[in-house]
Amino acid sequence: MLLEASSPDGTARFLVRGHGEPAREYSLELVVPGVEDTVPLMTVVRYAAGNGAERVLLVPVTRARFGPAAAYVRLPDFRGEDWAASAPAPVGPGSSWDAAAVAASVGAALNGATREAWREVRALLSDAGLRRVIDEHLR
Repeated sequence: MLLEASSPDGTARFLVRGHGEPAREYSLELVVPGVEDTVPLMTVVRYAAGNGAERVLLVPVTRARFGPAAAYVRLPDFRGEDWAASAPAPVGPGSSWDAAAVAASVGAALNGATREAWREVRALLSDAGLRRVIDEHLR
């Protein structure tokens, strides 16, 4: 594990791992204990990519059947430093994000729970364009 951090309010834990020697790929596990609501939560992760440009990943979590709510995503082009994340916030019908960020984020999902969280986000959104982007990248 490269890094473990908590949100300032203590509602979320972030675990960043490097894969390979030396670490060439990175992943993030977001764990949000105590999620009781049926509404998905979204965290925005920002980091500096290898070329210095800012990358934005949206990481959804939903209530888990067993254990805490969690998501597991790939961090494309992450250098292992210079990152920040928002506290998890509820998703609603009016939630809106950049379509390219949504496409990259859905594509970064590494497990079934994270893909299921994206399906639940999609079901709530009123923006047909974002629903279409999610559908295309969940395939």
